[in-house]
Amino acid sequence: MTPPPEPPTAPDVTSLTTGKHGVLRMTFEPRGERTVVVDQFWRIPLQVMPPSYQDEDGQAFLYLLNPTGGIVQGDRLDVEIRLRAGAQVLVTTQSATKVYRVERDCARETNRFVVEAGGLLEYLPDQTIPYAAAAFRRSTHVDAHRTATVIVGEILSAGRVARGEAFEFTRVETELCITTDGVMRLLDRLDLRPATRPLPALGVWEDHHHYASLHVVGPGVEDGLAGRVAACLESREDVLGSASAPEEGLLVVRMLGHTMPELREVGFEVWDILRRGLVGKRARALRKL
Repeated sequence: MTPPPEPPTAPDVTSLTTGKHGVLRMTFEPRGERTVVVDQFWRIPLQVMPPSYQDEDGQAFLYLLNPTGGIVQGDRLDVEIRLRAGAQVLVTTQSATKVYRVERDCARETNRFVVEAGGLLEYLPDQTIPYAAAAFRRSTHVDAHRTATVIVGEILSAGRVARGEAFEFTRVETELCITTDGVMRLLDRLDLRPATRPLPALGVWEDHHHYASLHVVGPGVEDGLAGRVAACLESREDVLGSASAPEEGLLVVRMLGHTMPELREVGFEVWDILRRGLVGKRARALRKL
């Protein structure tokens, strides 16, 4: 385990008395028949366990852990994962990410993924649940080689719906930037502020409480794949969804669901289509810790 290459930046002045700066840096490369960790550093509230191998190949399954139970005011989480040429990694979380009340500024999460030639990265975290008065900003940057394949998923919930806290968070911002060989392929941003821009409105989330997206980039993405995903979504009445291929090698999927079980079921079907089409493997139920 090696220390970070540079000291962490100072926290915001509004957050000096609260919050933690979690850091996670990992590098993977193929060794023999498996992808293994060759370098890592982590600091609470971020933590990982040794990767497992759940497919019938050497793809590493990595679980990101937050043993503190959630994200609170002043927290800053910085994740950087690098896949060297030919490495194959699936990254998920141990459970939903809970974001608690934030009275000043916002909690922040920054992810950076680098995928070198021929690599495969599947980033499939569980849902993010913003509690009442939560303020949260997530930024994810993927830099992939033109021969790499990347699937990036995200799920956002309206809040603790069963407790009557739907859309009571203050603000949730997300940003996903994907570049291929340094050229930007996609920039996707969400800025959710229920108090000023009601999400249950017509043409927005309406009566849905959960949103999911999958962004895919890679040489195996073609029009037929987008069509198969779209057909799957159109066959379901419980989830609204769309799939489009805005340009060669790029696929965008968006879904809205009333409940998490509905959304998870359809999302699993979509992931299965993507996996079979891109890497020749079926989807599998991800073990949770």
